[in-house]
Amino acid sequence: IIEEDVLVTVLCILLLAADFWVVKNITGRLLVGLRWWNKVDPASGTTSWIYESANQATTNTTTNTTTTNNNNSNAFDSKFFWSVLYAAPLLWTLSFVAAILFLKVEAFVTLTCALVLSGSNVYGYYECSVEQREKWNRWMSRGAEMGVVGAMMRN
Repeated sequence: IIEEDVLVTVLCILLLAADFWVVKNITGRLLVGLRWWNKVDPASGTTSWIYESANQATTNTTTNTTTTNNNNSNAFDSKFFWSVLYAAPLLWTLSFVAAILFLKVEAFVTLTCALVLSGSNVYGYYECSVEQREKWNRWMSRGAEMGVVGAMMRN
C-alpha cells in the first residue's frame, strides 16, 4: 500500500507540474496575452521577475522596464482564463482543509505542491495584468465601504 501511495503522489506532482507549465507558458499567453518569468543575470547572480502584457503597458517591478504591444483577447477566453485561474487555488485550499479535518496526512505533500503551483500562477498573472489589479482594488474598496456603512447602521 505504501508503494502505491508514493506512486500516486509522484504522478500527481508530475501532473501538477505539467499543469503549471501549460498555464504559465501557453494558456496565459494565448488566452489573455500575458506572460511572466524569472531571469537570472549570469554575471551577478541576481534575479529579476519580468511581467509582460500584450495589450497594455506593464512595468517590471524589479528592473522598471515597460513592455507594450497590441493584442486584443476574446472576452469569453479572458473570463474563462481568470475564472479557472482563481478557482484552482480555492479548490486546492478546500481539499487541504478537508485533508486536515479528516486527518489525511498522506495528501499534505501533494496538496501543498498544488497550492504553491496554482498560487504562483495567480500571483504571476495578477502582477502582469493592470486590469486585474484595478478590479481587485475596486472590489476591496467596495467591501470596505460596505463594512463602514454596515457599522454606521448598527450604531
